[in-house]
Amino acid sequence: MSAIDLRAEIVQLLQKERNENILATIRSLLKRDEKGENFDITDDELAELEEIDRRRKAGLDTYVSLDEAMRMIREGRRA
Repeated sequence: MSAIDLRAEIVQLLQKERNENILATIRSLLKRDEKGENFDITDDELAELEEIDRRRKAGLDTYVSLDEAMRMIREGRRA
């Protein structure tokens, strides 16, 4: 996947995201890079993220927005 493809996918995901904590974390990560600080991630953490992404792309895991999850809980139904 190219940097352009990654950026486009990230923008789409950000537009859907409603969780302020997640958005604040992403903002701080991006701003940290602007300050010249490095963001270190271990090989194990990277492998875990890649596995999550693989499962998502394979359709093995289903994700819903926080708003949708709360609505589903209120209605008492499963994903």
